[in-house]
This record gives sequence, C-alpha cells and structure tokens, in this order.
Amino acid sequence: MNPLPVREIIQAVAGTASDAAGDLLIRAICTDTRAMKRDSLFIAIKGDNFDAHEKLVEARKGGAVAAVVERVPDSAPLDFPLIRVKDTRRAMGALATHIRKHLAGKVIAVGGSNGKTSTKYLIQSVLELRLVGSFSPKSFNNDIGVPLAIFPPDPSDDYLILEIGTNHPGEIAALSRMSLPDIAVITCIAAEHLEGLGDIDGVRREEADLIAGLNPKGTLIVNGDDDKILHLVSSFPGKTITFGLAPDNDLVASDIECTEAGVRFRFTGDRDERDVFVPMLGKHVACNALAAIAVAREMNLSDDDIIAALAQAHGPDMRLQLEKINGLTLLNDAYNANPASMKAALETVCALPISRRGRRIAIVGDMRELGAHTERYHREAGEFAASQTNLDVLICVGPNARLIAEAARAAGMPATSIRQYDDIASAARSVPQTLKKGDLVLFKASRSLQLETVVKAVQEKKASKLAS
Repeated sequence: MNPLPVREIIQAVAGTASDAAGDLLIRAICTDTRAMKRDSLFIAIKGDNFDAHEKLVEARKGGAVAAVVERVPDSAPLDFPLIRVKDTRRAMGALATHIRKHLAGKVIAVGGSNGKTSTKYLIQSVLELRLVGSFSPKSFNNDIGVPLAIFPPDPSDDYLILEIGTNHPGEIAALSRMSLPDIAVITCIAAEHLEGLGDIDGVRREEADLIAGLNPKGTLIVNGDDDKILHLVSSFPGKTITFGLAPDNDLVASDIECTEAGVRFRFTGDRDERDVFVPMLGKHVACNALAAIAVAREMNLSDDDIIAALAQAHGPDMRLQLEKINGLTLLNDAYNANPASMKAALETVCALPISRRGRRIAIVGDMRELGAHTERYHREAGEFAASQTNLDVLICVGPNARLIAEAARAAGMPATSIRQYDDIASAARSVPQTLKKGDLVLFKASRSLQLETVVKAVQEKKASKLAS
C-alpha cells in the first residue's frame, strides 16, 4: 500500500483522535501483534476468546505508530496515538473500502460453496503470466480476512483477487459492498453453513448477493448448471458469462479425464474447441478452470497464454493434494468438507489408479455447520460411499462420522471394511499401523476436526518404516 496519512484514516473510519496523530504516515495495517511491521496501524479486534485492546503495548513495540480502538485500556501506552471508533471491525471494513477505491486495477471476487480457494489459485496462476497483481492468502474470506487482503497491494497493480465467504445471512452482500469488485465469480452451490443459512436455497440466496457491490458495468461469471442461481442473479445489469458441463453454457467442459497427473478436458467456447490440462485432481477442477479462463479472457489474455498457464497451475495445500511416501499414496483433502465436496473427494479417490496389491481407503470425518441437516448429510455420505464407490476400506473419525459408518453398513458395505474412531487422537495412534504399500488413502473432513493430525502421523510413521 502507499503511505496513508492518519488524518485520512480518521476520516475514512469516522473516528476521533488528537490533532498530533494526523501528521503520521501509515505504511502497513495489521491486527496481529506477532506480525507487526514498521510504521503500521494496529486495529484492535475483540473476538469471542480474546481482546486485542490488551495488546497495545506489544503492538507499539512491534512497530505500530497508531491504533484503532473501541476503548482505551488502562494498559495503553501514554504516547501511543489512538483512533476511537464505535466498532473496530466495521471501521476496518470502511478503511478497506476507502483503500480499494484507490486501486487502479481490476478487483476480482470469488464466491460459491465449493472451489473458491482452488479457483482463486487457478485465476492467479493464469493472470500472473502476463500481469502484475496479488491474491488473498489462505482463506482470508470474512470481514477481517478480506480487508487484510485489500490493504497491502500496490495501487498500480493490474488486479487483486479476493475470496468471499459466508456462514450467516448478509455476510456476502456486506463483503461485496466493501470490496466493490469489477469481476465476480460464483463457482457452484452446495449445502454449507446450514446452521446459519437454513437450507440450500438459503445458500443460493446468500451466494447470489455477491452481485450487491459488483460494478454494474462489470462482469459476472457464474456456474450455469444451476438454474436457480441464474434466476437469483438475473437482475445484474452488466455482462454475464456462464460456465459448466451443460452444453448451453457460454464455456463448456467435456470429455473430462482424471489421472494422478491432473485433469484433462475439452474446452468449448465462443471461439473454438481446445484441449486443456490442469495439474490438479478432481473432476470439479475442469469447472474451476473454466471460471479462470473466463476471468483471464476478461483481462484480455489470449487463449494460448491461458491454456499454457493452466498447465503449470498449482492449488492450495490440503485440497486433494497428492503425496507419495515409501510406496503409499496420500490424497490430502483435509482443509474443509461439506456434502458436495465430500462426494467429489470420494469420486476422485475412486477414479485414480492403484497397484495390484493396493487398496482404496477413505479416511473421512465430521462435516460441521450443517445444523438440523447434520444427520441427513452424514448418512447420505455413508450411503454414497457404499453404493457409488469402489472403496476397499472406509475409516470414519469423529462423533458425526459415526453416522457415515452406520449408513455405509446399512447400504451393504461389509462391516470388516469399516472402522470408526471417536476422536482424532485415537485415529492418529491406530491408522498408521494399518496402511500398507500400494494403498491410496484419502483424508477428508471439516477443518475444525483437524484431520491433518492423522495425515502427519501417517507421514511420520511411513517415513521411518512402512508396514508390509
């Protein structure tokens, strides 16, 4: 970011501060005292289990020259300029909008139930070939993460890619109005965060609100295989591009082939047919790549450049991330899970080849935030694993994953092929002892379960000695 006078910040957040504070220049904005930079503004956020107002001394020592606060704690340094506001989270969003309005390049917002982060990575992989820009780190997709992605870029960059997430009604509309995107992508709609959004139609309504702050002369890129989401976004007055598997979309993927190396598919658009390869796993990668193609075309990249860049793309960690270790193949998709992504992960592990002695094993855990639909969707996952896959072993971890195991047995999967652990610790102790050379192993669960603990236990065990 360009240096920003404190007086400009005070005006942007509708805050109050001493006259002397206005002469300072801010070169970075931070909410974490462990990651402070020189001449930074510290925004004190109060969470459920912490209150950063008690960290002003650490912020000052770390390099902050001013702070945005709701109150002045007794521990505050006497010589530390403070900007008083009613709500620091709202002030953070207002400051993000102020800074966003000074960005010369295109702001690209990626929403949807599944594939947001992977699509963001695909778009970045293509755009960075010819343009200068950045994308939000990790899953910075809420009212704290989105501003933290908006603050750092150089205002002269060609683009900024943001991820827009939600777990309650109204969040996406607020983030869209905060970030004012020029291009918006809605990947797909599936059951997610049902505790807050109610049902899948509630999810559609929430995701459709990505158009709330979208430039009316901008571009909406949306998965056209979902007629209901198309209806909900039909009021957008700008350009709309649809993508998906149905032949009536503007961009269509067909002849999809999944291998250990990645995904190949035939891309059909308004120009000609092209073959595309993406070195990421899962049939859904083809649709995510279509969204990236649409964005890149809007940014005036040629199809040759786009296809060449997709062939070198990479995705985020713990999203169908393949690793081979001493004869074992791990498919780590433990970052998050909802019903649609769970089925996609199971389809992927069953589509990949294995050695003659190997087994297809799925280690699956709880899918969180499904509210009243929790039992239904866990049982559906078990029924799907039993009737629609060729798994050799199903390992279920967590209290809700017990429902997956029960449904799989009821649907005909042999009891000897199913194991169930109540918690991560017991699974981490036992699972590594059961894996053999040639096994292909999927790990899939909601992030809060921390299934990566089992992944690490397997990695450590197999790195030293693999069971025969």
